[in-house]
Amino acid sequence: MLKAHASVHLNSVDGLFFSFYNTILALLFKTCLPLFMFLSEQCFFFPSEGWTEWFDRDNPSGSGDWETLSSLRRENPGKICPNPKSIEARTLSGRNAEDTGEKIYKYDTTSGFVCRMKDQRDRKCHDYKVRFSCSFDTCENVCWTKWYNRDHPSGSGDWEHLSALRKEKHGGDLCADPVYVEAVTVEDEIPALKTGQKFHYYSPGKGFVCRNKDQRFDKCRNYKVCFGCSCRSVA
Repeated sequence: MLKAHASVHLNSVDGLFFSFYNTILALLFKTCLPLFMFLSEQCFFFPSEGWTEWFDRDNPSGSGDWETLSSLRRENPGKICPNPKSIEARTLSGRNAEDTGEKIYKYDTTSGFVCRMKDQRDRKCHDYKVRFSCSFDTCENVCWTKWYNRDHPSGSGDWEHLSALRKEKHGGDLCADPVYVEAVTVEDEIPALKTGQKFHYYSPGKGFVCRNKDQRFDKCRNYKVCFGCSCRSVA
C-alpha cells in the first residue's frame, strides 16, 4: 500500500512538473516568436562589407592632406565602425590614390590617410577624400534594408540613387540617415568594388550610380543596393 501511495505521489509531482514546463514553453513561444519575427524582418546577418560615406576633413594647404582616423572619429561621431576592415582614398575628382604617383605617408585602417607635401617632388598633394568599410557578423548595431533595384543600365547607366528610391516609394523602410551602403551585381551578387567598374557615386547619403560613359570597355552591369541603418532608427 505504501509503495502504491508513493507511486501515485510521484506521478502527481511529474504531472505538475510537466504542466509547469509546458506552460513556460508556451509563454516563451508566445512572447519570443513575435519578437524574433520582428527582428528577422528588420535585421539579418550580413557577411559582406558596408562602406561609410566619403570624408574630406582637410585640404592640402598646410603641410599636406591629413585624413587621420582619430580626427575623423572626433569630427564624425558614430559614423565609423570601431574596427574598419579596409580603407579607400581618392582625389576629389575621383582618381584612386594609388594612381596619382604621389608618396603616401599613411594609408591604413589604424591611422587613416595622410599625404605630406614634403614627401612629394613638387611639394604638393592632391586633395583627397577617404572612406572605410566594415564587416558585420551580428545585427547588434546595424540593420540592413531589403535590396533595391530600381534601374537597369540600358540608358545612361544604373541609377540606384537614394533620392529616387525615396521618391518612388520603393524605399519605405529606409531610415532617415543611412550610415552604410552595399552594392552588388543582380545576376551573380559580385560586390560592386570587385567588378573593376567606375562609379559616379557610391555613398550612404546619395546611394549608388554607375554611368555607362565612365566605363572603358563596356556599359555598367546591373546592380542592386541595400542600406545599413542604426537598428534603433529602423525599429
